[in-house]
Amino acid sequence: MSSSVLPNFEKISQALEDADLFTNASETHGVLAGFVCGGIALDDNSWQPLFNDVVNEGMALPKVIKSLISDLYADVVKQCSDDGLGFNLLLPDDEKPLDERAEAMAQWSQGFLVGFGMVQQNLNQAPEDVQEVIRDIRDISQLSLDFEQEDEDSEIAFTEIVEYLRISAMVCFNTFSRKTSSPVSNTLH
Repeated sequence: MSSSVLPNFEKISQALEDADLFTNASETHGVLAGFVCGGIALDDNSWQPLFNDVVNEGMALPKVIKSLISDLYADVVKQCSDDGLGFNLLLPDDEKPLDERAEAMAQWSQGFLVGFGMVQQNLNQAPEDVQEVIRDIRDISQLSLDFEQEDEDSEIAFTEIVEYLRISAMVCFNTFSRKTSSPVSNTLH
């Protein structure tokens, strides 16, 4: 999967619904992003049992869904690891009504908090800016976003909130998951 193009929102939503899972594409992406940005090991499958706990009462996912979710997880890791420039929230297309996109944004935020909370137990020891963005994401997840459909100001506000969530996720990733390069030795040879 390319880091610039997310999987199709509708395709993922339909696959999750067909599998009778209690989640949607935005919430699923949020949970996976929460795992990745919360500090889970990026190079193994330790996220899978946690994901199964969230969406399938701990049961293994059907093979087709497991493959789809694994691809989505790999895409989130790739997007975040690539300096975060390609990281985007998985939301409905811009052609969808604004209230539908706003609801999906709130669901993404809820999913992010669930995934993040499952892997990050030391938030109280994190820098204040990280604690603040988590509080902000919590507040966004609880908002009743009532946007006017044909209002340009509402579109702008929605876009700004989505961008804030994107940047906030990257702040968390850089704090808890970014692998720092090896320290440079001060020893002269």
